[in-house]
Amino acid sequence: MASGAFRALVVLVVATLSAHAPGESLDRAALAEFVDGFIMGRMQTEAVAGVTLAIVHDGEVVLIRGYGKAGEDVAVDPEVTLFRLGSVSKLFVWTAVMQLVEQGRLDLETDIRTWLPDLPLRLRFDAPITLAHLMAHTPGFEESLMGHLFTNDPGAVLPLAEYLARYQPQQVRPPGQLPAYSNFGTALAGLIVASVADMSFEDYVETHLFAPLGMHSSTFREPWGPQRTGAIDQELAERISRGYRRQDGAFVVGDFEYIGSIGPAGALSTTATDMARWMLAHLNDGELDGVRILAPETAQQLHGRLHGMDLEIPGMAHGFIEGRLHGWRSVGHGGGTVHFVSDMQLVPELGFGVFVSVNTAGGYRLLTGFAQNLLERYFDYGPDPISRRPVEAPGDSGAYAGGYLASRYNHSTLERMLSFPILDVSEARPGVLSVSVVGEVRRFYEVAPDTFRDPETAAVIRFVSDEQGRPVRVLHSGLPIMVFDRVPLYANPRAQLSLLAACLLVLLCVPIGAWLRRDGRLVQTDVERWAAGLAVTTAVAWLGFAALLALGLMSLAGDLGNVFYAIPNAWLYTALAVGLVGAGLTVLSALLLLPVWRGGDWTLARRLRHSGVVAVCVVTLIVLREFNAIGFNLMP
Repeated sequence: MASGAFRALVVLVVATLSAHAPGESLDRAALAEFVDGFIMGRMQTEAVAGVTLAIVHDGEVVLIRGYGKAGEDVAVDPEVTLFRLGSVSKLFVWTAVMQLVEQGRLDLETDIRTWLPDLPLRLRFDAPITLAHLMAHTPGFEESLMGHLFTNDPGAVLPLAEYLARYQPQQVRPPGQLPAYSNFGTALAGLIVASVADMSFEDYVETHLFAPLGMHSSTFREPWGPQRTGAIDQELAERISRGYRRQDGAFVVGDFEYIGSIGPAGALSTTATDMARWMLAHLNDGELDGVRILAPETAQQLHGRLHGMDLEIPGMAHGFIEGRLHGWRSVGHGGGTVHFVSDMQLVPELGFGVFVSVNTAGGYRLLTGFAQNLLERYFDYGPDPISRRPVEAPGDSGAYAGGYLASRYNHSTLERMLSFPILDVSEARPGVLSVSVVGEVRRFYEVAPDTFRDPETAAVIRFVSDEQGRPVRVLHSGLPIMVFDRVPLYANPRAQLSLLAACLLVLLCVPIGAWLRRDGRLVQTDVERWAAGLAVTTAVAWLGFAALLALGLMSLAGDLGNVFYAIPNAWLYTALAVGLVGAGLTVLSALLLLPVWRGGDWTLARRLRHSGVVAVCVVTLIVLREFNAIGFNLMP
């Protein structure tokens, strides 16, 4: 392992020393040398088993590569090995939608229920959801992933319409208001394509996208059980890379990830060679080798901006996600499954495209900055509307400090307790902010009013203020699929969890104190005796809930797949049952406060202490209710 890392480092250094100046044409040999060094080095440092990639420029494939292993004694072959692309699959949905729009069979502004008369959508708001809303991720749906998005059981894969009917997330805001990434919304669009074309989604993409483009090693099918017709061809199935995770210093093969229930949103398996053809077709306005899948004006509309919260900050094209790479506007999509992580980015103005995929959990760190590095190395800086230079006289940036909650999170199930993207902002010094997203802390420097840039990643954040001039929202150039809204401390999920932990610590002292006082004589009435015993029992119930919940979560540790495959489980069901008991006991304890305070034998100090315990139980109940932990709210 050490010698391999050393060789990769040497290659990377040599490639760097022989770099072309930005703006020069791509030298394929130098490009290959640089990419080999970059990828091989990161495979070592990030513990990645296998990588496949493709780079295209000016209508040609300039690099196709495969690295590492796809199985036991099976090397990654970029022309043969299929990788699981996750949400990169969505680009095929939106391309299919635009094909049908071009034919006049779909319209972006029509209520989607027009094409889904048999799907009972449970919508909270009267305003219709349109295909344009689905493309911009603004239909208003909450996030919902755990326990149903993926499965490791081929017999559990549902038909698309059945899955969408069973696992509908709540609509939590009116359509068109805010972006909040939605797998469910994209799958609805896939079902619309299937309904209008009168064929399965898998059949549609094979007939109208894969076959015309010569993508013969691409499929949305999987090795389903007998309950689903049209499973993957065995020859293709044998070429799909295994998915890995790192455990105890070795690569461990993970379960196959079945995504077919919500297939349009993430089930694509394909090769780097096929993805090169896909990128070339899109960069050439829908045409490849004389075959056209979109009219030029339709392709340009597809790649054009559809929705954004700020003209200078990337937003959404028609399903493609906007970005900035070395100052140039890019459109593309990333994707992640349990074991695979992928990214595809197009820079239309440069005729440049890059695709890369890894087959190892946690492999996103290999992808980070790869496309940006390529653009920095081979092209001049693009027409970025936002300055790269820090302001000379930075102002007071303390007003931006606070917690900002993402618009993409769960509202209605226990998933809310387990996943809540928070952007934490604090002032490092005037003009410099320390920003934490999902545990990664970066420094952002003021470059314009309300605008800060991370010089290392080139990411930009911009603050939106209310009428009083108080910053209330953050737009992140790298995350146009959501916004971050400021939340007061009492509504910050992280603060709520801290409060819950403090309450449980206090409640732990209650049974301990009761045990230590077990031999003491206390003069009290029957009501006071009942109240005291009930308070101890309630504290024990909440402690039992916490312990069972912790055991349930610990049972998921070690494999990300368990978040999808092993929820719900017996530990979580038992915890929630105990939580209901704790809720009932808390209400009874609170009701008994009235006779306790009306009179009895307890001293004032004893009554205050008892009331404090009951208050802590009530706060515990309120916080857990905020996290949907009261009741069996495990699935949508």
